[in-house]
Amino acid sequence: MLIGDVTRALAVFAHPDDAEWMFGGTILRLTAQGAEVNYVVCTDGSTGTVDRSKTTEEVAAIRATELRAAADVLGVSEIAYLGYRNDELEVTRALRRDIVRQIRRFRPEVILTMAPQRLPDAPVDIVHADHMAASEATLVAAYPESYMPFSHPELLDEEYAPFRVEEVWTSAFREADLYVDVTDQVETKMAAIMCHRSQNGEANDDAAWMLEHKVGPAMIEAGQKVGCRYAERYLRVPIKY
Repeated sequence: MLIGDVTRALAVFAHPDDAEWMFGGTILRLTAQGAEVNYVVCTDGSTGTVDRSKTTEEVAAIRATELRAAADVLGVSEIAYLGYRNDELEVTRALRRDIVRQIRRFRPEVILTMAPQRLPDAPVDIVHADHMAASEATLVAAYPESYMPFSHPELLDEEYAPFRVEEVWTSAFREADLYVDVTDQVETKMAAIMCHRSQNGEANDDAAWMLEHKVGPAMIEAGQKVGCRYAERYLRVPIKY
């Protein structure tokens, strides 16, 4: 499936700032072409701070507010919060079921998610254990569980009918088979990232510094592969029955 053919997409990720970092430009392209994009965030982000003056509940509330602001910048419709605790995400039946519920509710053609495996050449913060768990659970939820009526029969009682996703796009780092030119989207992507002020302390509210030192290098490397300034890259997982 080409990006221009997508009319409904779902981003499933671990922490409240993951989507903007990993897929922000792609999401902007989708919403600009009229596609409906929704979010599923698996954890509450409650331990994502070094500020010991705040409680985990306060941190979770701050991060939810930041995520809604960032999603508004990108044109994202709805955010589903699964509420698992930050840094404790595992590929459990409960997590898979909760993702299946959202897939059946939003009925996306394409799902965007993180890389499901630890890549030795990727930055350690990118291959966070929560990221891998969220991605693996998403892949299992997309195939076969969202389509199989008796994988989670309790969802039938909730009137969530089986649904077949067409593709899952997982974030890639070196090798990829889908590159999305996001050169024209970078400025707005950075505006969305900068909404996550609790996570961007080292940037001191300087989006240009954040782009140059944190966000930009991977997108520049990807762009060089396809002849553009900035790109986001994925491995496509077609769902076939």
